[in-house]
Amino acid sequence: MAERMNLAAWSGVLGTWVSIAAAGVGGYTALQTYNEEVAKMEDARVVQTFALLEMFNSSERLQSRQRVMEAANSDAPLEGHDLWVTLDFFDALQICVERNLCDQDLAVRLFQPYAAPIWSGLGDQITVGRTPSDPNMGEGVQWLASLPAPETAPTVAAEPPEAAPAETPSADETTEPGE
Repeated sequence: MAERMNLAAWSGVLGTWVSIAAAGVGGYTALQTYNEEVAKMEDARVVQTFALLEMFNSSERLQSRQRVMEAANSDAPLEGHDLWVTLDFFDALQICVERNLCDQDLAVRLFQPYAAPIWSGLGDQITVGRTPSDPNMGEGVQWLASLPAPETAPTVAAEPPEAAPAETPSADETTEPGE
């Protein structure tokens, strides 16, 4: 009978360890699945941001953007279709980033070089153009221009070769002036 108790006790211990191992494997599997889903979501945000870049570089938007950039750089007034097309794009980009559908770091790297000069050159004109029916006009370009610029990756410059140590004259080579 002692053998049966011993066997029952070992069976309980073994069952406990099997349960612990199964919980560990299950937890690890769940964590891996979660990490894969996060990576897929990150990839989807990057893909969506590049889709917006493709739209941004379409021929119609490119022509509009060029005219808007010229006006922004020359402090000239700009009205109409070109300004609306450009501002609508930046508004859509802001919504995409804020809803976590686009990658903010990538969006800043790709689009801020355009938003900053547009806002600095046409910001006053844009804010004056806001109306009760469109109180947020140009908010996307303002938002993007106000974000901190992305950090650039440090460049590793090749270090110049060490210069040969300067030779110091030996004691017999030194002479006193006037000798």
